[in-house]
Amino acid sequence: MISPMIKYSFLIYHREYEDILEELRDLGVVHIVEQELDISDEIREKYQYLDRVDKAIRFLKKWENDHPVIGGKLYGKDVFEELVELQSRQEGIINKLNSLRKEIHELYPWGNFSPDMITRLRKEGIYIRFFICPTRKFEQEWKDKYTIEEIGIHGGQVHFIVILREGEEVSIPAEEVTPPTRSLASLIEEKEGVKEEIEVIEKRYEEMARMDLDALERYKNELIQELEYEKAVYNTTREADEKLMIFEGWVPKEAASKLNSYLDESSAAYITSEPGPDDKAPILLKNKGFAGKFEKLGELYSLPSYKELDMTPFFAPFYALFFGFCLGDAGYGILMVVAAVFARKKVQKELKPMAVLVMYLGVATLLFGLIGGTFFGINLYHSNLPIYRDLQAMFTERGTDINMILFYLSITLGGIQIIFGMVLKAVNETIQFGWKYAMGTYGWLMLIVGSILVYLTSVVTGIPMETLNPVLYAVLGISGLMILFLNNLNRNVFANFGLGLWNTYNMATGLLGDILSYIRLFALGIASAILGFVFNSLAVSMSGNIPVVSAIVMIIILLFGHSINLFMSGLGSFVHPMRLTFVEFYKNAGFSGGGKKYNPFRRLD
Repeated sequence: MISPMIKYSFLIYHREYEDILEELRDLGVVHIVEQELDISDEIREKYQYLDRVDKAIRFLKKWENDHPVIGGKLYGKDVFEELVELQSRQEGIINKLNSLRKEIHELYPWGNFSPDMITRLRKEGIYIRFFICPTRKFEQEWKDKYTIEEIGIHGGQVHFIVILREGEEVSIPAEEVTPPTRSLASLIEEKEGVKEEIEVIEKRYEEMARMDLDALERYKNELIQELEYEKAVYNTTREADEKLMIFEGWVPKEAASKLNSYLDESSAAYITSEPGPDDKAPILLKNKGFAGKFEKLGELYSLPSYKELDMTPFFAPFYALFFGFCLGDAGYGILMVVAAVFARKKVQKELKPMAVLVMYLGVATLLFGLIGGTFFGINLYHSNLPIYRDLQAMFTERGTDINMILFYLSITLGGIQIIFGMVLKAVNETIQFGWKYAMGTYGWLMLIVGSILVYLTSVVTGIPMETLNPVLYAVLGISGLMILFLNNLNRNVFANFGLGLWNTYNMATGLLGDILSYIRLFALGIASAILGFVFNSLAVSMSGNIPVVSAIVMIIILLFGHSINLFMSGLGSFVHPMRLTFVEFYKNAGFSGGGKKYNPFRRLD
């Protein structure tokens, strides 16, 4: 659910402005309204600097290890400046290392020799010239004419030198190259020295991550607080020769009494109001329990607008079911639950909700693994377990199997979610614009749900459809009237008819495609089961017959294979239900989104 907001308008005398602003920051409940003004260059530069500090923190976190964190003595700004200097120096050293590697690669075919020796020979009138020639074009007759020494063959090229005395000329159809100015040994030695420099810098990174990361994070918080303060000042209007300071803010209704108690004792004047139709109140989601763990997933797409329904508690059960459907292995589900329970005790407080979310998804995976009869790639319906043996016999007798049942189940779940989304759309439209605006959506619901109920009545009771046709025609007639002529009672009938025809076309072409999209649940579940079965078969076939070695090889293949399958199938199980939620479900629910997250002006620890 979305926490209700109250709008505050503050009027403060300029001499007390800074003190009251500091008090509001200490309270930490006011989301200051940002005016539609161009950001000043100073604030933009501070944002860019803050971004660099944030990147520096993320960089250092990559160098964290299992050693305990020890508080260092450096101030956060000093840590940042040293880190920037180290990164700049490392970049230069890496460029030098790459250059050395390139030189070594080019010099390697010529072997290790002394350029000084070439220079001394030249002083004695002996000249050495370097040539490269494709192997197929190298002529042995050249050796009869000139003093040639083959150095080696690399990459299909013959590397050779021609030794000449002063005044001698050489005419060979080969590419002459510039003699190297350094020896291979000196380049390799320098490369090792450069690598040692990089190791020294990387050790310093590890030391900074262990000792100075906390200081850098505190510095980031200081910058954020400073920037938020400047933004608050920037979004304050100055009136009466800048003696009166005016700004607006949003406060959650449950925190209003706390703010009012302070304001009543201060000299600040203020007025409160409920959000108006044109107000863009910030969004604070207040879901608890099961739904609360899915808020982060919903935020990946968009927050709802203030007048909309919060979709989190409505998509959360579907998402968990869809994840379990896609992964669909009871063994993987057990692993996820165990890992989540263990992680919840070890991870930081901020990550505990994510551990609980993984546990919920693991339970759903376990459930669908039991329904689909898959346990670490083992098909339980082909085992001798009593329940699955009896179910398989029943399916065979009725000419079906569990895969066909799962196929229809995926489409059924999709249809249920889409209809549920349309119900939410009708509720949303009624809340935001009134029931007259939602008549078209109610008509579609009557058409779809009514037709399904008439058909199910015939199937369950055995009443022939011919008998129920009058009821069906009544449903079609009333719903058609609502869809084509009464879809919005605030418009004239001709505009409604045109819009109704357009909506009918969109529904007819889009609804079937939306439902068919849910087949991916079945497809991903089958793919996960097949991959698990394949790895099991590989483990058996490739383990051999050596008693101890065979068991070890089998365990290695099983661990490696199922780890890959769990990762790849888990990734697909995470992404595709999200796609079904944000595209099919949100579209049919009429979700518009675009809400801005509640971000109160506060101090950071």
